[in-house]
Amino acid sequence: MSHVAFANEPLTVAFGQSRPPYVNESSQSGISVELFDTIAKTLNWQYHPIFVSNKRMVRLLAKGKVDIAVEVQNSDKHMYYSMPFISYSNYAIHNRHSEFKLSSMSELLKYSVCAWQNAAEHLVLDKAFKDKEDYNEYSKQQEQVIDWLSGQCEVILIDDTLLNWHLAHLKEGRYQYSPENWGKALLPAVNNPLWFYVGFRNEALRSSFNFGLQQLKASGRYEQLRLQIK
Repeated sequence: MSHVAFANEPLTVAFGQSRPPYVNESSQSGISVELFDTIAKTLNWQYHPIFVSNKRMVRLLAKGKVDIAVEVQNSDKHMYYSMPFISYSNYAIHNRHSEFKLSSMSELLKYSVCAWQNAAEHLVLDKAFKDKEDYNEYSKQQEQVIDWLSGQCEVILIDDTLLNWHLAHLKEGRYQYSPENWGKALLPAVNNPLWFYVGFRNEALRSSFNFGLQQLKASGRYEQLRLQIK
């Protein structure tokens, strides 16, 4: 029996925005884009990529406006989700507050916080952070990083690979910062590292994708792509 489900061509595939080196909409590249594209090619899928915010990506998939959404949570029982696709290791990074402790996520309530879009949902902080006025989420993570560097928040919640990419690509001299003065704490959340999935409206396409993903990991190519893109 073939493991490949052929798609009605072309598929419409939604990726997130402003998450290089994972997803870079300006160049239509990045770790997650390349991983998906490599699998799609082995399955002979043709697709049209679009790049939208996290929230819009989920809405478009639910409404049938896209066939596939890359890097979503497996939270909608009406959709079909791949096996774990890619993970983010998220940290709280701060300017070495001497009293900074992070034994639980509730400790963050003491500080003004900049986070990625849907972070409260992903980290199950919805109730605790619902009325926190100095907590902000960003659909574009470059803006999140810039606001933190500019002192708009005391603590930034972010994947360290993603932060390092933005720091390396911000225009030299425009933003003054001293990483040696920063403190870093791995977020003590149950789902950290935070795994993301590929969402589908079609079960057969999901099954084919899972087969392709398993093959990519078994070959060692998954880790090569994961590490080589900066």
